[in-house]
Amino acid sequence: MSSEEVRIAFPRIYELHYKPNSNCEFFQEVEATGFYLAKCKVLERFLIRDFVAKCERYWKDCPFRKMALKTGIA
Repeated sequence: MSSEEVRIAFPRIYELHYKPNSNCEFFQEVEATGFYLAKCKVLERFLIRDFVAKCERYWKDCPFRKMALKTGIA
């Protein structure tokens, strides 16, 4: 992991075996030992695999991104 140790309950639902990529400015990838994690800076949490796929494809329509851009919270 990065300099900060991350502890996650049920890590398998978060593990990605490819490097995630989203054009969303609030999307953050985290490289771990043997897998990747994806984090949403708006939600301030890691995303499960199903959410990562949606974030990669539909980031322009994400309600959390729209809220952050409108309010400037992230």
